[in-house]
Amino acid sequence: MKRYMQHIIRSAEIRVEHFIKIQVKDKTRLDFGAMRGEIYEAKPTVYAMSEAVAVYCNVKSRYYHDRILKDAMNAALDFVARTQRDDGSFDYPCCNFHSTPDTSFCFKRLIAGYRVLIKYEPREEELIGKYKAILLRSLKSILLGGFHTPNHRWAIAAALMQGVNLVEDNSLKEQLNKRAFQYLAEGIDGDEEGEYAERSTGNYNAVVNNAMMAMYEESKDEYYLGFVERNLKMMMYYFDPDDTIFTQNSTRQDQGKAAYPNQYFYQYLYLATKNEDPVFGNAAHKIIRDNMERGDLAPQCLYTIMLHREMEEYEFTGYGFLNTYRKYFKKAGVMRVRNDKFGYSILKGKSAFTYIKFKDTLIYLKIGESYCDIRNFIPQNMEVKDKEYVLSSVAKGWYYLPFKEKQATSDWWKMNHSKRELQISSELKVEVIMIELENGMEFHVKSVGLDKLPLRVEICIPTGAVLEHEAFYMSAEQGRGMVLKKGYLTLHHGEQKIKIGPGYGTHEFGGHYSGEEFNENGFTIYLNDYTPYERTFTITCEE
Repeated sequence: MKRYMQHIIRSAEIRVEHFIKIQVKDKTRLDFGAMRGEIYEAKPTVYAMSEAVAVYCNVKSRYYHDRILKDAMNAALDFVARTQRDDGSFDYPCCNFHSTPDTSFCFKRLIAGYRVLIKYEPREEELIGKYKAILLRSLKSILLGGFHTPNHRWAIAAALMQGVNLVEDNSLKEQLNKRAFQYLAEGIDGDEEGEYAERSTGNYNAVVNNAMMAMYEESKDEYYLGFVERNLKMMMYYFDPDDTIFTQNSTRQDQGKAAYPNQYFYQYLYLATKNEDPVFGNAAHKIIRDNMERGDLAPQCLYTIMLHREMEEYEFTGYGFLNTYRKYFKKAGVMRVRNDKFGYSILKGKSAFTYIKFKDTLIYLKIGESYCDIRNFIPQNMEVKDKEYVLSSVAKGWYYLPFKEKQATSDWWKMNHSKRELQISSELKVEVIMIELENGMEFHVKSVGLDKLPLRVEICIPTGAVLEHEAFYMSAEQGRGMVLKKGYLTLHHGEQKIKIGPGYGTHEFGGHYSGEEFNENGFTIYLNDYTPYERTFTITCEE
């Protein structure tokens, strides 16, 4: 690990250099001392301060005991103190005010900076005093406030437990501890597969892991560390062939965003110092080495490493994620497979039900139904066999019937339509059988029930790919599409050569005018036919 410390320190220095450069230096301004931004807010400055304190206290940094940086930190802490509400809270001014969750997120960074100073520079009484004053004021909001989302609970609980070990008043300690266990009494939402409620592999899972690590640090109860261990083992199955995180099953804003797992680096490293399983050290090594080789800034974790010297002393003995895997997460309804040639994901309960990744080329599939209030096939059932998967769902066509009794109003919008009887006029069952091939996937799509419905398989491919067919050669334009009526199509993207087909197209219907999900960021290849629909096609990588 020591070989990467220069990279981590240098990355922190670059961020601190930016912090100093854009810090507001006009003393007449309300935001004097803050990182200049589009809105009056404490959080960006609080986060920047955790890196600033780390390099100021690190003897290997060019900012060690730097006077200009010290003055900048003092001004920043004064700004942070001014932004605190009377109840000790901070605002998240794009939407949340008197925000206990955001106060807790700030508390995490603030107490880290405070502890770095206590450990390395105990004589810096002015900085330490400012930090502690802000922290103590924050505890009022953290003690009494509420939350919005599942992960907020654990950020608050962690801050409460950190507060217990910060304050000296025994009565306040008891109140903080009692409140923390009110949250914990709800039960931590991590399952035996390692997943949390929000299924946010690209963001909030790591946020919850941070909270669990903090609660372990404060209590030394390994119960909390167990959630981190299970989640990080789960994450090994969520790294795609191009080493980005698969996020399509997330319920939060990271859904669909491909990113490298930098935020998991120090979590894997931390677990490596606690657990003999080499999977943690190997993953940490891969994340930081690949990060450095790409020329990216290192994750923001210098302050964490400085508070845990064993992380810097850790010696890597291996490198890498899992090269191949086959894992069914039954609770989440996710099948994840990675082999030597490609990877794929199959999702229950999602309109985009299959994702195939050939290195960095991502292809995903949907089926458009446009049936009554249904717009897409969304798998209700998922059957997993050996390299074969069956997804199915049943939809019904319905119509309201007139009320049997006179209503109190003639205003349509005030009527209780849930009291109406429904006429079920038809039913449609769609089944998709997927078979793993050596170099791709075979799909068999079949419908039973309603006839003459214009069904369409939608194969969504990257913008800019080149499409080659015996009858044409074209570039895939963003937001556009085509019906592949005959033969096979060869998709060229990067180094990939992918074959799709055979095509068919007995109609050109592209979807209902209301409520459709259109592939606005990519290009769509349609395989269209009327029900009863029974067709087979393949998507394979040709070498």
